[in-house]
Amino acid sequence: MTWIKDTYQNVLSEKDINHEGCCTGKYVEHGGIQGRTESTGLGVYYAVRELLNTKTFTDKVNDPTKGIKGKRFVVQGFGNVGFWASRFIYKDGGKITHIVEYNSAIFKADGIDVEEAK
Repeated sequence: MTWIKDTYQNVLSEKDINHEGCCTGKYVEHGGIQGRTESTGLGVYYAVRELLNTKTFTDKVNDPTKGIKGKRFVVQGFGNVGFWASRFIYKDGGKITHIVEYNSAIFKADGIDVEEAK
């Protein structure tokens, strides 16, 4: 990703003062940000949180409650993104009841401790 940023910078930086932000996933010393490991999973968590706090959505799915707390979640993939999204959902009171991977799955009706599953 640093190579892409460097190429973009060499070609277009005089026209774009924000050239360091042209791509994600760079090392911190090359214009990246702290927290890269969890950032995509955190983005998934934010999207889920906002969706479950949006009245038009909760009305459409006949859910009188808003938010993540107490709701059950199925996670497809428990790599970096799935783990971090699950971790943030779990910390916000959501119950991860299923974790599904390409070769296996686990289920616990009352919720899986995400750190334990890792």
